[in-house]
Amino acid sequence: MQGETEKMAKPQISKGKDIFSDLDLQIMLCTEKIKNHERSIEKIKKMCNWYGPAGVNGIDYSRESTPGTHISFAEGLIMIDKDKERIKALKEERKELRKSKKRIQKIYEGLSGNEAEIYNCRVIRKMTQAAAAEEIGLSVRQFQRIESDMKDKGLLEK
Repeated sequence: MQGETEKMAKPQISKGKDIFSDLDLQIMLCTEKIKNHERSIEKIKKMCNWYGPAGVNGIDYSRESTPGTHISFAEGLIMIDKDKERIKALKEERKELRKSKKRIQKIYEGLSGNEAEIYNCRVIRKMTQAAAAEEIGLSVRQFQRIESDMKDKGLLEK
């Protein structure tokens, strides 16, 4: 009887390599890239002798770029615009990654029984059909039938 109760419990998401750790890593990388582009903007402002509205001592719009550490104001604006575009794209990518993570969690939390176990093995832990079927204790054919039904319901990608 106790073994049946354990079988009915929802499988725990492993702490090892899974889709959530991959998504968290991608989100963290996006955040770091955003910070790097923000730092780049600040560096460009310093290299242009452009310290913001309160600290502008006068900007030489005609100065050409020299091999030293200074760049012209116009070049700085172009570089800052490129960094801002990259930041915007990275924030959108990070937003989509967070949506994907929430969607996967919501689907998983709404499942029970074999469907939850299959979703955990196939989507979250990225296991092969054969390995997942063996772990769950189903034949590969039974596993495929359940997985096919899940695809028809829209719980898995076709």
